[in-house]
Amino acid sequence: MNLIFMHTPAHCFTRFNQSIDTLSLPAHFTFPFFYKPHPLCVLACEQLQQHLLNQAEWQHNFGVDSDDDINATGKMFGVLLVRNGMGDIGFLSAFSGKIADKNLLPNFVPPVFDMLAKDSFFPTEQDAINQVSKQAKTLQSNKQISELAERLTKYQTQLSIEVTTQQSQMIITRKQRKDQRLLAGKSLTTDQQQLLQRLSKESIFEKNSLRDLKMRWTQKISLLSTQLNTLTEEIDLLLARRKSMSNTLQHKLFSQYQFLNNAGQTKDLNQIFEDTAFNVPPAGAGECAAPKLLHYAFKHGFEVLAMAEFWWGMAPKSQVRQHKNYYPACIGKCQPILAHMLTGIELDENPLLNNPARGKQLDIIYQDDVMLLVNKPSGFLSVPGVSIKDSVYLRIKQQYPDATGPLIVHRLD
Repeated sequence: MNLIFMHTPAHCFTRFNQSIDTLSLPAHFTFPFFYKPHPLCVLACEQLQQHLLNQAEWQHNFGVDSDDDINATGKMFGVLLVRNGMGDIGFLSAFSGKIADKNLLPNFVPPVFDMLAKDSFFPTEQDAINQVSKQAKTLQSNKQISELAERLTKYQTQLSIEVTTQQSQMIITRKQRKDQRLLAGKSLTTDQQQLLQRLSKESIFEKNSLRDLKMRWTQKISLLSTQLNTLTEEIDLLLARRKSMSNTLQHKLFSQYQFLNNAGQTKDLNQIFEDTAFNVPPAGAGECAAPKLLHYAFKHGFEVLAMAEFWWGMAPKSQVRQHKNYYPACIGKCQPILAHMLTGIELDENPLLNNPARGKQLDIIYQDDVMLLVNKPSGFLSVPGVSIKDSVYLRIKQQYPDATGPLIVHRLD
């Protein structure tokens, strides 16, 4: 199978290479976070997968047919079922992130913002940040810094040991002096008075010795800290500068990722994420397949019909992914973006909002003054969920509003 591409201004539009006349179009657009792929999207994905197997324009080790597992990197791909201005049905293709060290490949929709383009500000400013990092790393490699830091640690450890040792000894001698004072009694002879004076001087001497010990080590530590701070001060300034430059570049970069929705409204990543929990976009936001596809479709006047995303290649260590399996759009990066992009588009129902307990009853099997045993139908929630509150817990609370004490629900499987 080969992909058939329309070389029009919207050149990423791909026709199906088989008849689709027997398949009906979707009634609503895909709910992207929980879906079963539409049959047309399945055909589009299969056609794209054949292209990935047969194309020779670029090389990337997905780990599909390679023994080199160490360098293999799987990727998420997406298709968007669309209708063009002439009424033709086809699909657009995209991938998440970069492939073959590129974010722009033939026949795939381009990134919303190409940070790797020659005229982009990103490479130049990123290089400047890297230069600052290099300067800091060079200064950090100074052996004198590690030597001083090691000595400082030793001094602080030795101070702690000596102070602890002397304080422990002081506790013993203080008790001894106390015992001697008690033996001396209240009626003191000349010798006893001299003994008490000597004990008092010993106490003062020990306190002064501890004070002098701390002072000696504090002076050594202070001198060493000053020497170390002199060497690390420039490093700290460089690191602070690098952080400031990175934050500025990140904000500037996010402002370039401007996403269209079906109504022609545009929002950048900074605006989209400003009302989220962390207020700033996560790393990699805007590089996923779904936002790329929708932005390209809206920009070129396509009618969007349905979408699907699948994993191609070896699974990453950080996630559970299986080759050719379908997956929903990610929540952290894509949900706020897609909420903006899909404004005004009628979506399939969110299956996560379908109450599995609707129309079902809880049959009471046994009850007494302290316990209630019910038969929970399959799918019926035991306790309230994030989106669905109807549950055994809520039903029992409603049925027995006057019950006292805590209500604890246990499943007996």
